[in-house]
Amino acid sequence: MSLAAIRDELPALQHQVYLNSGGAGPMPRCAGDAMSAAVLADIDRPRMSLAAWTESDALLDAARRAAASAIDAHHGDVALVQNTTVGVDLVLWGLDWRAGDHLVSTEAEYPGVAAAIAVLADRFGVDVTWISREDANTDLAGAVAAAMTESTRMVVVSHVDWGTGRVFDIPGVAMAAHAGGALCVVDGAQSVGAIPCRPADMGVDAYTFPAQKWLLGPEGLGALWVRRDVCERLQLSLTGYDAGTEHAAHGTFVPRPGARRFENSTVPLICAAGWVAAIDWLSGAVGWDVVFERTAAMHAEARRTLEAIDGVSVVTPPGRQAGLITFTVEGVIPDEGAARMAAAGVILRWVPSPMAFRASTGFFTDDRDIDALANAVRALRS
Repeated sequence: MSLAAIRDELPALQHQVYLNSGGAGPMPRCAGDAMSAAVLADIDRPRMSLAAWTESDALLDAARRAAASAIDAHHGDVALVQNTTVGVDLVLWGLDWRAGDHLVSTEAEYPGVAAAIAVLADRFGVDVTWISREDANTDLAGAVAAAMTESTRMVVVSHVDWGTGRVFDIPGVAMAAHAGGALCVVDGAQSVGAIPCRPADMGVDAYTFPAQKWLLGPEGLGALWVRRDVCERLQLSLTGYDAGTEHAAHGTFVPRPGARRFENSTVPLICAAGWVAAIDWLSGAVGWDVVFERTAAMHAEARRTLEAIDGVSVVTPPGRQAGLITFTVEGVIPDEGAARMAAAGVILRWVPSPMAFRASTGFFTDDRDIDALANAVRALRS
């Protein structure tokens, strides 16, 4: 599929330079069409008929399979969840925590995940070691190994630092966690759809990711992968009808096998339709090899271009990273600068830690986008 055809399928790219897939990627036309068709179907037919129910079950199964295909996993090990943070929450709260237990995480975690850890620690008296962002970006696996104690029960980290764009050594982190008898839980919000991700091969115990970022789906949906044997070690913190089978009096039921036991009832079907269409387009019409190679190529081109501009410092570590590139502009406050760039038609975001600009380059980014970014940055300096 040509780059021109790819960009034509992403209408949002026709109106501005869009460099914020790390927040939400541009939705393909086919995903919007699928969601529109799902809305019309809800209007035109009885939603709780046997036929509609059968179709709904098939759609949710397709969504699990699509999400699993994005991480090269079995669909039975994937649950549909509201978003990445909810996925982390379900695993966090699944252990029988006791006062004095220990958890390891980093100062590079997204605030939603960091808040979840803080709430858990406060409620149960869990000790938390927060590895500094500097140490995490230097040698996360080594820092995790050094932080482990006899009381450590879980390690929670991101695959990609949402602030600096660094891709962490997740296999190394998982080995360090398991050496100390702890579970390894990974936030894949900035990785799945930007780089190849196979949590089973990385050795992690749970891995969660959203629809709306690099997989170009709608907001309000995500997925949680849990290693099959780990499912049995986690208690259910949120439950619903669909979490189990053989329901009987007084709430008795049999949990579903695999990760599906972590699903709540009433998954948003319209979002599921859009996500299936988006992933099918990525894997079929575009192809994952094209997605990953072009994302990397555009990231490298953005780095070369930004480093050539006076007064710009690139924060993202060198080497092949994911799709995020973070940088500072001398004398420019990032939040103010990002607003000025948006007014000029270049959409990116600023991040609070490190205080910097953050651009997202995807497989659909072209040289004109990079040139427009450079010109917008130069305008901030003038």
